[in-house]
Amino acid sequence: MCMICFSEALSCAPAIQLSCGHVFHYHCCKTVLSRSWSGPRITFSFSLCPICKAPMEHGVLRDLLEPIRALFEDVQRKALMRLEYEGLHRAEAITAPGARFHGDPAGFAMERYAYYVCFKCKKAYYGGEVRCDVEAGPVDDYDPAELVCGACSDISRAQMCPKHGTDFLEYKCRYCCSVAVFFCFGTTHFCNACHDDFQRVANLPKQQLPRCPAGPKAKQLEGEECPLHIKHPPTGEEFALGCGVCRNAHTF
Repeated sequence: MCMICFSEALSCAPAIQLSCGHVFHYHCCKTVLSRSWSGPRITFSFSLCPICKAPMEHGVLRDLLEPIRALFEDVQRKALMRLEYEGLHRAEAITAPGARFHGDPAGFAMERYAYYVCFKCKKAYYGGEVRCDVEAGPVDDYDPAELVCGACSDISRAQMCPKHGTDFLEYKCRYCCSVAVFFCFGTTHFCNACHDDFQRVANLPKQQLPRCPAGPKAKQLEGEECPLHIKHPPTGEEFALGCGVCRNAHTF
């Protein structure tokens, strides 16, 4: 039985043996890799062997695997850079013996940070922490054309970082104190949660918008400290956060 389709015996169609030793239908492997991940956030579990979770490897899959591998390396590089700039490359989760990510800062970074593919430039860009995505719930209905990085949606013409260029340019969500993921209507940046509830938050009267600190879905938070640790215009206005990694370096 093919452990991808669960519908036909391996003998019913051409099959291949991956480098890990497990055998699947060739067309099933192609289908899984072609469909890639589900939802807006980049994940790579689809490119792992369904049985042993080793990366899928086979010569006949090379054309499909190469762009996936290139994207993985790009996300990993950016996640590691952010981890170091946030001062978390020596976190207990990495340094403590027996910890889940002991000696694996790349694994820790990839698990912590959420990245998305820009519809325009096709590069991976940062969209906050994975835990924020989890708290916001699954996003089933979204338009890939609205996933646009800070550089490609730079409506305020933010100053280019002399060190990192526009690779890490980020925007604040218009309706809360979160890093934006979506860019809609050619004018508005949303985080995941606010985008999910955009019809309500976008129609809130100005006087009903929360002041900083503002949580996802335009929820008023207690206290005075902005979750982004910055001073910014009132909720409801577009604001470029600037270079994400340099901003974190200044914060920490």
